[in-house]
Amino acid sequence: MKKFIYVLVFFFLVSSNIIIPPCAAETKILKRGFYKIEDLNLSIDNPYTVQNNSFNERIYIVVVDATETPIQSIRLWPQSQKFNLFPLKAGYKIIITGDGELVIS
Repeated sequence: MKKFIYVLVFFFLVSSNIIIPPCAAETKILKRGFYKIEDLNLSIDNPYTVQNNSFNERIYIVVVDATETPIQSIRLWPQSQKFNLFPLKAGYKIIITGDGELVIS
């Protein structure tokens, strides 16, 4: 009987550690406009991905630095795959054109 209780307690402890859900990155949905990294509350130097979730609208995204020099530009087709952004730094801005919805995660 003691072995059964020990085994039961052991499995209870192991299973309770497995059930804890991992943290997920917060996603932001953006539309056409100019956005500063500071205003979006995005972490500096973290890798982010972008994706177009709209069904029939294209998006063009341009990332510029503090001196308005283009750093990265991506054209996203409807229901696109995820694309990696370069690590964002303080003072960067994101310019979005098109009628779709951009998801940053």
